[in-house]
Amino acid sequence: MQIILISTTFVNVAFGVWLYFVLSKCKFLLNDRFGYISVKTSSSTLSLVASLNLFLLFPADFEITGLLNLLLGIGIGWLFGSLLNAQTLIAGIYNGGMGAIMGTMAGAVVMNPAICGLPSTILSEQEIIIFFALLSICIQGITAFMLLFSFRA
Repeated sequence: MQIILISTTFVNVAFGVWLYFVLSKCKFLLNDRFGYISVKTSSSTLSLVASLNLFLLFPADFEITGLLNLLLGIGIGWLFGSLLNAQTLIAGIYNGGMGAIMGTMAGAVVMNPAICGLPSTILSEQEIIIFFALLSICIQGITAFMLLFSFRA
């Protein structure tokens, strides 16, 4: 199971790096509004799936993993936000941090559904973790391709 989580994390990071290079090549085509939306979308989605995968990899230390995920999300937001101007930098940092917090909390609920008062499921913990890991690849891929499709429209 650890191999699946590590491989999905690498696939999500590869999607993020690829999206960053595509956006950095096309940054001269972005106006303020489209740049704001693209930075907001890419930084929040990438930090959400990265922090979800990292929390599923290291569920024992909630505080340390949560803090590292928050710093990772802010770093991702800063990286994507620095493509254009100060407005996109602030939006990237904010949405990267929020995506990291949401990913950490989603991972905590996946590991223990009783946190939110949800009933235990008939599926095993491994099946749920694999489902959410594969779902994170789908979310990241669909978001990246929709964002790149918007360049053509």
